[in-house]
Amino acid sequence: MSDEEHRSSSYMAYLEANASNVDRPRDIYLGLSMIPLYLFGHHAEAIQVGTRLLDTAYRLWSLRVTYTIHFYLALSILTLHNDYPAQSYLDGKMDTVLRYKEEIDFARSASDANYGMWSLILEALIAEVRNDHTATIQAYEAATDHCQIHGWPLEEALALELQGEFLVRRGAKRAARSVMQEAIAAWSSISAGGKAAMLAEKHEWLLKTATSARTVDVGCQTIDSLIEITRDVVQEEITIPTQIEEAERRQNWIEQNGVEADERSMDISSVGLDIIDLSSILESSQVMSSELQIDKLFTKMLEIILESCNGSDFAVIATDFDDHGFAIAAAADAEKGQKSYPDGRPFSELDGRMAEGITHYVMRTKEEVLVHNVLDDERFSNVNEAYHANFPLGRSVIALPIVQADHLLGVIHLEGKPNWFTQRNVVVLHLLCNQIGISLSNALLFREIRKVSAKNASMIESQKRALAQARESEQKAKVAEAEAKHNVKLKEDAARAKSIFLANISHDLRTPMNGVIGLSELLKGTQLNKEQDEYVESIRVCADTLLTLINDILDFSKLEAGKMKISTVPLNLKETISEVVRALRYTHRERDLETIEDLERVPPELVVLGDPVRLHQIFMNLLSNSYKFTPKGSITVKAKVAREGKGRVRLECSVADTGIGIPEEQKARLFRPFSQADPSTERSYGGSGLGLSICKAIIEDVLGGAIWLDSKSGIGTTVTFHLVFNKAPKKMTVKAAWSQDLNRTQNKEQPKAKARDLSHIPRDQIRVCIAEDNPINQKIAVKFVNGLGLYCEAYSDGKQAVDALRARSAEGNPFHVVLMDVMMPTLDGYNATRELRRDPDPNVNEVLVIAMTASAIEGDREKCLEAGMNNYLPKPVRSPILSELLDRYLAPVPSHPRTRLALRQKGSRGSIGPDASTPTSFSSSGSEDLKNTQPSNSAGK
Repeated sequence: MSDEEHRSSSYMAYLEANASNVDRPRDIYLGLSMIPLYLFGHHAEAIQVGTRLLDTAYRLWSLRVTYTIHFYLALSILTLHNDYPAQSYLDGKMDTVLRYKEEIDFARSASDANYGMWSLILEALIAEVRNDHTATIQAYEAATDHCQIHGWPLEEALALELQGEFLVRRGAKRAARSVMQEAIAAWSSISAGGKAAMLAEKHEWLLKTATSARTVDVGCQTIDSLIEITRDVVQEEITIPTQIEEAERRQNWIEQNGVEADERSMDISSVGLDIIDLSSILESSQVMSSELQIDKLFTKMLEIILESCNGSDFAVIATDFDDHGFAIAAAADAEKGQKSYPDGRPFSELDGRMAEGITHYVMRTKEEVLVHNVLDDERFSNVNEAYHANFPLGRSVIALPIVQADHLLGVIHLEGKPNWFTQRNVVVLHLLCNQIGISLSNALLFREIRKVSAKNASMIESQKRALAQARESEQKAKVAEAEAKHNVKLKEDAARAKSIFLANISHDLRTPMNGVIGLSELLKGTQLNKEQDEYVESIRVCADTLLTLINDILDFSKLEAGKMKISTVPLNLKETISEVVRALRYTHRERDLETIEDLERVPPELVVLGDPVRLHQIFMNLLSNSYKFTPKGSITVKAKVAREGKGRVRLECSVADTGIGIPEEQKARLFRPFSQADPSTERSYGGSGLGLSICKAIIEDVLGGAIWLDSKSGIGTTVTFHLVFNKAPKKMTVKAAWSQDLNRTQNKEQPKAKARDLSHIPRDQIRVCIAEDNPINQKIAVKFVNGLGLYCEAYSDGKQAVDALRARSAEGNPFHVVLMDVMMPTLDGYNATRELRRDPDPNVNEVLVIAMTASAIEGDREKCLEAGMNNYLPKPVRSPILSELLDRYLAPVPSHPRTRLALRQKGSRGSIGPDASTPTSFSSSGSEDLKNTQPSNSAGK
């Protein structure tokens, strides 16, 4: 729908940009475009456009456009069926076409003047489909009259064209010529020059070669005197001599009037061909020469042959097909018109319509044959019963070979009334066959060229598509790669931001917690009455509970992000489990609960490779839950080696209690984060609801095991899990489960910072430097160190601490130990430690540096080692843990009495608890004047 003055795409773009409701003008445009699409032969495109518009046609404000869509949609379907009946365009669609016509009839009932001609045109086409040819002619005539009366010139031209096409299909050439000339004049009258030219070109052969019967008869009378055959309507009176000798019959069958067949075939003057015949042959040759489509060429050939041989009513062209040899390529008769068979039609399907024996004879001999009556010729009289029944009086037959360069291209077979054809017809057809041979040869060659061209075009198109797909795939791959890199960067940034956030929030939470726990320990070491001592103990318990909750939340965040990593060290399963059971039995000794330990089925000498910290954490959470929800009764811990293979063992453990139990409907919630059986449980027993979800995540997601729960309300709960461990090599030794020593908990080699031996220096001469920016934590650290009987000085950032170490060394009074906070202003603990290790003075670069931090960032311990630190203290720092750690490096404690605080802390000292295993970070918060403290008095800087 585009030309030099109009482009559909530009118009559509204009509608998209300016129309308030683009659907309506677009659908009107497309609906009206069906008219030129149909008129210029684009019937399939018109059907495609119309079918798409049916869904929205009812919304158009122009009813004329709506009915236009229905009319041209039905018209296109019926036209395709009539033009190509073998393609079955109407199969299953007749009801649809009738439904479209009903729409037009409805409009006609409202306005016959405006829609009557459309209804009549469709009525004519439908009548043709139903083979009611009388009704077809009547409907076309009525449609033309309606258009002339009510002034519809376009529809009048369309009705005349369709009527002419109908007559062409019915073989009424002269009537078709007259109507087609009227149609061309009608199109020209409304300035449709392109349409008129297209119609004239399409029916060029019809307009030039169709002549009246009278003219043909005049031209044929010259041959009658030569062959002495009378054309009488009453066929019964025709007689054939019976006394002809066999040789004469054969001679007369091949020759006429003593002239050789080859000579007669080219002797135009002997048969009296006039200028009309020659003009018809010339025009027919021009028409055939202009057609290279082989299917259309065959139908044109048959039309020309039937026109050239007046009185013929049946014609066939047979050619050689690659798949099944010679077969019928096209057939025509006076009633049904012409039809081509692109794939070939076997001769047997026309049994009873043609004397195929004559055609086979011509295919073998390449000779022309003229038979006046096939039933009277002994060579071809052996026809089948169907043919004899159809034509009891016989048929006149002409069969000619189509030869090009001595190669048989096909055979023309023509039949008519008995004794109707003459030698003049043979001569005319012979002259036509020469041009037919050339045209057919060209068409066949053109078909082969088109096949090769189509194959080449298909290959080129395939290569283009493959190249385009490859380029598109490459582009998509580049885009996907860029997106993947971007997504990876976003993921890394998000993970880094989350880690930093966790580190900061952990630091902000643990900093005040360190102060609460530390001050409560210091307060507990002072003179308190019983009530005050109970208050302090309550503060400590609350702080420990809050610290456990913080650790659980941080652990859960790590598990959720997939950041929790495990260490693999040798561990004794039975001893590791017993450690946790003993610790919690002691913690809950005042609750009068029986703790049953059943570990007999775990070999005491079994050593495996695993993470003791995570195993402790699992049992700690499960046992804590059991103790929490069991008011009376017992807690039972069982473990057994369920399966032992080559180098691997499967451990199955369970923790059972006789507590309150869990209702069946609440079990599914227990392994969800922040979930408990019901809200009343949380109010009664406390807790965050993270314990079981953390256990499940560690067991199933990190360690690859499984965990499940059985419980009955009011009876108790049993939690069971299993894990698979690799056996440790016999040479490997078991390491302490809760060690905070950096050098002992690393799996890979790390550079070890050099520190001088302090075991030979008396404790009362040990000097400790404390680098801590938070005033409260600084005060607690000073008190703890003083409580251990050691001299200390405190500084508020790393730079002050480094300067102090250098100054004291220059004075000859160096520090031996540095308790280094990691996150400080001016100079943090990492860089301060690096400064110390780079100092040339041995008293400075060999000082013992112990980190104090609460960092939760993965790899913090590695950072401490890399910076040159010797060990690590998690916050909140507890006095017993600090004392236990310093005892590893310092001289033994002297036997003289310790301070009251130290004695009380000594009595409550135990192993490092589970909360010590989760280092997290905190942010700096203020500073105060530097203070120097020693056991007996304070020393200012």
